[in-house]
Amino acid sequence: MKISVVIPAFNAERHIGRAVRSVLAQTRAADEIIVVDDGSTDGTAEAVRSFGETVRLIQQPNAGASVARNTGIEAAGGDWIAFLDADDEWLPEKLDAQQSLHQQYPNLKWGYSNFSRPLMKDQLRAHQPLPAHTKRFVVFDDYLQAYCRGLYAWTGTLMVHRSAFETVGGFEPGMKRAQDTDLWFRIAYQFPQVGYIPQSLAVYHLDTPNSSTKINDQIEHLVALIDRHLYLSKTNNRSGAFELCLTQMIQTRVRQLAAHSRAKDARALLNRYHTTLPLRFRREMAVRLHLPRSLQALMDLYLRIKNIRGAKR
Repeated sequence: MKISVVIPAFNAERHIGRAVRSVLAQTRAADEIIVVDDGSTDGTAEAVRSFGETVRLIQQPNAGASVARNTGIEAAGGDWIAFLDADDEWLPEKLDAQQSLHQQYPNLKWGYSNFSRPLMKDQLRAHQPLPAHTKRFVVFDDYLQAYCRGLYAWTGTLMVHRSAFETVGGFEPGMKRAQDTDLWFRIAYQFPQVGYIPQSLAVYHLDTPNSSTKINDQIEHLVALIDRHLYLSKTNNRSGAFELCLTQMIQTRVRQLAAHSRAKDARALLNRYHTTLPLRFRREMAVRLHLPRSLQALMDLYLRIKNIRGAKR
């Protein structure tokens, strides 16, 4: 296996060193590291050059994260492409574990792993807990089913065979949000089986508000993603599987919006996609969105107790 690592970077002078060092610290060395400087106006390029010939720097006018990643994919010489954003990092066993996964399951065209988020200094919390008896490697027959279970792929953990990009294309230029989710769905339509490693192998940092991959939280971006895939899933004969994902996506986002006092946006999603949502959820949110925040907390407690009692029956 020859693995190329693609890192898009925009004004990432503060964090790009951490990202590159985490790749250089891998127990299974990357065969190639490519940083695509997407029109940075700070010292990003100089920070990358400080690593010498171990890192290949490509500079281009600012065009967004999708175009930067596509530039890296096109320039890469490896048959496998792994992604890392400039403000995140890998844990040392990441590439080693993924190489073992794909050697054990050579038919798989892509795979990903669990990841962590920082809690406090030097403390991490795995984002996708699985039962303790889970095997080292898991193969999902359909990524869309895994997504519905909350085991979604985060870009910093993905490793994809080049042939998948040759089949479905790359990241969609112009998308300001969910470019990665869009691509993983498109890959899943053609290559449903995917490998998953329950071990946390990367760290997703949320302390970079100007990151080109962590901005634009308007619901219009989610609506555009959903409407696009209502069409694409139908043309690929996967509409039934995608609609299950749609239900999960909408419920999760509506709850988040309600928790952040964005009742108008939450109602907009409920109204637009009400036919795909369970009646029980629609009734719950209709009540929740009319309650003050103090009473919403009591409602959450009531629902948790009710669900626990229902599970024990």
